[in-house]
Amino acid sequence: MLELLQSFFGDGLFIPHGHCYLWQPKLVWLHIISDSLIAIAYYSIPITLVYFAQKREDFPFKWILLLFGTFIVSCGTTHVMEVWTLWHPTYWLSGAIKFFTASVSVYTAIILVPIVPQALALPSPAQLEAANSQLKMEILERKSVEEALLKAKQELEIRVEERTSELKAAMTQSQENAAIAQEQAAQLQIALQKLANTQAQLVQTEKMSSLGQLVAGVAHEINNPVNFIYGNTIIANEYSESLINLISLYQENYSQPPTEIQDYTDEIDLDFIQKDLPRVLYSMTNGANRISEIVQSLRTFSRLDEAEIKQVNVHEGLDSTLLLLRSNLKGKAGNPDIQLIKQYGDLPKIECYPGQLNQVFMYILNNAIDAINLVIKTKINSLDAYQGKITIITEALNSDEIMIRIIDNGCGMTEEVRKKVFDPFFTNKPVGSGTGLGMTASYQIIQMHNGHLLCLSAPDEGTEFQIQIPILMKLPIQNW
Repeated sequence: MLELLQSFFGDGLFIPHGHCYLWQPKLVWLHIISDSLIAIAYYSIPITLVYFAQKREDFPFKWILLLFGTFIVSCGTTHVMEVWTLWHPTYWLSGAIKFFTASVSVYTAIILVPIVPQALALPSPAQLEAANSQLKMEILERKSVEEALLKAKQELEIRVEERTSELKAAMTQSQENAAIAQEQAAQLQIALQKLANTQAQLVQTEKMSSLGQLVAGVAHEINNPVNFIYGNTIIANEYSESLINLISLYQENYSQPPTEIQDYTDEIDLDFIQKDLPRVLYSMTNGANRISEIVQSLRTFSRLDEAEIKQVNVHEGLDSTLLLLRSNLKGKAGNPDIQLIKQYGDLPKIECYPGQLNQVFMYILNNAIDAINLVIKTKINSLDAYQGKITIITEALNSDEIMIRIIDNGCGMTEEVRKKVFDPFFTNKPVGSGTGLGMTASYQIIQMHNGHLLCLSAPDEGTEFQIQIPILMKLPIQNW
């Protein structure tokens, strides 16, 4: 091993490279200067690459820079060895360095092939310049908007100051007339309350009138066609049964029909038609029955054509209202249907305005559905299972009064909201989702029936509305 190292690093029997140049000074110095400058340049390039890599931390090919630096340093070392071997013939060491340089260079050349597509995918200077220009334009636009906002803010501050001065002057004036202002405010509050109540009554009257016209139109436009369809489906069912029986007789007595008939029978799939036609007619009959039920429910729900007090079954009004709300009770977006529990007691018929009473049921049930849907939205990502539930309980309190209780397990109300639930135009729903008149109208309707409407609720515990009305109307009241 020692001999191998001595031969590797020793001069051996070789002569220095300078002998090849005949030790001509000009030629020797030409090679010394050239190789030295090349070596210095090669050693400086990796330093530049290292500096670049440190400054550009986002550069994706840092390891390539390291590889470049390695083979460039190796190349520079081979030129240093060229200078060294002018006087020292350590050609084994020089060859080993060249072999290492060749290995690194070949590896670098090979590894560059798959890297080229990735390098080409990098944004070009033109693309970067375009992106930079776009960014500058956006910055200018934002600055322009900021300047406009700042200007608007300054103008607003000036207006606020002016308005504040005016308000201070007005406050001074109002303080001087405090007694008069308080009296006027009290009178205005009374007038506003009366106006709100009157407006609620007008809105309710208009809604009920429009609903009556709608129901009348639906009954007129739909009932006759439905009756026509229903009557014809019965006849069509009888005709189809006769035709199917006739075809069966033909098939029994003419088991070998002509080829043309047999081909057409196969083409239309006669066996399937014989089985499916009764089902189709049956579904048509069910559809006509369903339309008739909906029309009847609308009539029962509104009863706006009845201007006089009528004796009605409260349960029919509740069921008609629930039928109209059936689609709202169905679960949406994979949620279960709202569970409906009816605990009807044995009630006598009561004297009332049926359309108005059904409207109260509609308002309360709609609010219950909204409260349950609000809980469902808040529990979409929750692991806790939630089943929306509405319970309707009816009972006779005594021989003179009945009680209707509508209970939901929705979001409930705070005490502050519960106290305002019957106030005109009060609503805690999003803008556009409610007028704030529904519960006000309901309260007034029950009052006009000489009854009581009570709300019980607590946050996250649901809500219960109790409707207590007399069986007989004690005083004649006018419909509004």
